[in-house]
Amino acid sequence: MASEREHFNAARSYQAHYDEVLRQVGMRAPAPVLGQTVNEYRRETLRTVKKAFLPSNHELYKVQFRGLPADALKGFEPQLLAAAVVEANNPNHVAPGEFRQVQELDALGQVRSIRFVGPESFVKQMGRPGRRVVSFRVPEDPSGRTSRREMP
Repeated sequence: MASEREHFNAARSYQAHYDEVLRQVGMRAPAPVLGQTVNEYRRETLRTVKKAFLPSNHELYKVQFRGLPADALKGFEPQLLAAAVVEANNPNHVAPGEFRQVQELDALGQVRSIRFVGPESFVKQMGRPGRRVVSFRVPEDPSGRTSRREMP
């Protein structure tokens, strides 16, 4: 049977792995608690990631991570982490007219870059509404009169 200290050290290595992946979406993995087994830490962290990034209609959202056996965690863990990165950057989960801020962190946990994710670019709202051009007035007549040239 592993001691509390061994579980804590193993959980710290999982925390470093989670931090490496979650850094892309501006989240840091929670610190393990002394007395918590490594698999309990993995289950709770994966549950937190699921709640933070996955929409409720995602297939992995239905997985109950607290009840998973240890060998099943190996299969679901990489899937969930990859899905969290994808869904955090998915503009389909942001309401129209709104933007979600996604921060990317460096190895020290400092903000390296900030991206805004939304269904359409904010620049679109700065422009004037466009009109369709039907014709141009161009000088064609040698007398100086202008005529209209229809657009194809």
